[in-house]
Amino acid sequence: METSSSTLVNVAEDAELRLVKLLAESAPKHLLSPSFSADCERSIVHADASGLMKLIVHDAGAIGALLVLQPADEAVSAFSLLAALLDRVRADRPEEEAGLAASLAESVVKTKVDGTNESDLSRRRIALLAALYNLRSQGTEKCGLLETMIRLASAYHPSMLLEGNPLGNLLMEESSTTRFTNLEPPLPRLATLVETWNVPPKHRRSLFQAVADGITDSVSRKQRFKLLLVETYADAGDTGEEGLRAAKDAAVGAIQDPVSLFMQQRTMLAMPAIQALANKPGETPFPLRNTSSAAVTECISLSLETKVLYGLLTVFQEGKLEDYHTYIKDNGGEDAVLVPWGLSPDACVRYMRILSMCSLAAEHEEIPYTSIAQTLQLPSEDEVESWVIAAVSSGLLAAKMDQLQHKVMVERSVVRRFDLDQWKVLQSQLNLWKQNLKGILDAFKQTQQGAAALSASHNAA
Repeated sequence: METSSSTLVNVAEDAELRLVKLLAESAPKHLLSPSFSADCERSIVHADASGLMKLIVHDAGAIGALLVLQPADEAVSAFSLLAALLDRVRADRPEEEAGLAASLAESVVKTKVDGTNESDLSRRRIALLAALYNLRSQGTEKCGLLETMIRLASAYHPSMLLEGNPLGNLLMEESSTTRFTNLEPPLPRLATLVETWNVPPKHRRSLFQAVADGITDSVSRKQRFKLLLVETYADAGDTGEEGLRAAKDAAVGAIQDPVSLFMQQRTMLAMPAIQALANKPGETPFPLRNTSSAAVTECISLSLETKVLYGLLTVFQEGKLEDYHTYIKDNGGEDAVLVPWGLSPDACVRYMRILSMCSLAAEHEEIPYTSIAQTLQLPSEDEVESWVIAAVSSGLLAAKMDQLQHKVMVERSVVRRFDLDQWKVLQSQLNLWKQNLKGILDAFKQTQQGAAALSASHNAA
């Protein structure tokens, strides 16, 4: 007999027997197999950890016992002992470990217990899955367990996804920094974990989609996970229908609020799934599974809609208010461009004014009120200051107003678009700084020389 098997018999036999007894006594009798106890004891005697797990996992009564056993801590402890058997399975039959772990999680989720409130059951299911999550080390497996827990929580206990709860804390960002000093936006802890685990994109998508579907307390946090979902489509050919749907949701979210997640959304136009929205008229945005004439017509119609959405997103990413109004007019008006996506015309204009103010600030260090009123298409200069305050309040701009000279002095501003023109502006600023620094150094040298000459004259005297 192998050493690992002897260990199961000699060290863990009493614990396993107690586990079997506890499950048999607590199980709903109509669900438990009549030979459950005898079969389990036989597996223990033969040091068959895999066989013991299979008997428990596939017995609705045994799993049902874990779902109804009180107190809850005792149920979690019993389940942890059961889950720990996976380590012994890995030693004896490594090829069965992953499948048994998946079967264990599935049985926890799918086993029904009559007469028990589904809300209470879901809370117990989450507790058991959390115990399994803590005992497992394989990244993709842990990712799947998190997805299942999040879906259960969003369906029955949304408060579990709020900050202050273990699951909710995973959805929060690692750190909080200002938009001006943070070149790389902080990631939610959950995204950092899947990066560390090297989870394949396919499994990340499912997890991020579950989070985006489950978040109800924060529009910006929901949008953050939509962006993370879209980022998993690193190849345009891999986008497909689901990727295009995710891209549309993320694009609409970015237009609805282009400010709160400005840093996270500023690279959206470079994402392959977002670029798939910009397909040429008449082209389908993804390969068609159904090639019937009705399906082709529907897909081409969708193609035209997504192209308009992409164009609108481009305006919000790079354009000014004048570009926005021109785009709306050229593409059939608000009813054709905004209404299909549930976008508010007033909100769109408001955000475009704030973004236009930021674009002006990135182009000029001092901006006359007249220029602001013209760019933001304001009825009079009297409204300029309120819009400057709105832009500053958004966190995208730092500036001061000179009310006597009617101008805005820019201290800092985000850059919405960085291309050749912006490189030239940066080059010009650097050259100016070099000239100013050279002037300061020359003045310092002259001062030193003057001081040296004065000292020499005093010594000579």
